[in-house]
Amino acid sequence: MFKIVNKEIHLTRGDIACIEVKATNEDGTDYTFKVGDVVRLKVFKKKDCGCVELQKDVEITEESTSVDINLDGTETKIGEVINKPTTLWYEIELNPETSPQTIIGYDEEGEKIFVLYPEGNDKL
Repeated sequence: MFKIVNKEIHLTRGDIACIEVKATNEDGTDYTFKVGDVVRLKVFKKKDCGCVELQKDVEITEESTSVDINLDGTETKIGEVINKPTTLWYEIELNPETSPQTIIGYDEEGEKIFVLYPEGNDKL
């Protein structure tokens, strides 16, 4: 299962996901991601932004007003096996190493939630 509702990401541990990212310029127009830009997704333990559970960088190869961050099943096996939903936090940054700009992150509306759901056992 994968869904995004009001910037809240819900994902079953071990599933694939594609997160579409858009950004806005100060004047309200769509930002155009440029070749060489880097978009980074970081998922943290709740209330511990120093404990990164998942980090994924996407380098832009052609100009576009949106970027897809594709996660495979291995990348979404965050932490240990769980038996109940686990709430994490996340942020998405543009060019984190050269000129960091947070696209989605903790702001006046609070933390951005990443809910991880248990996966079924695949062993017979």
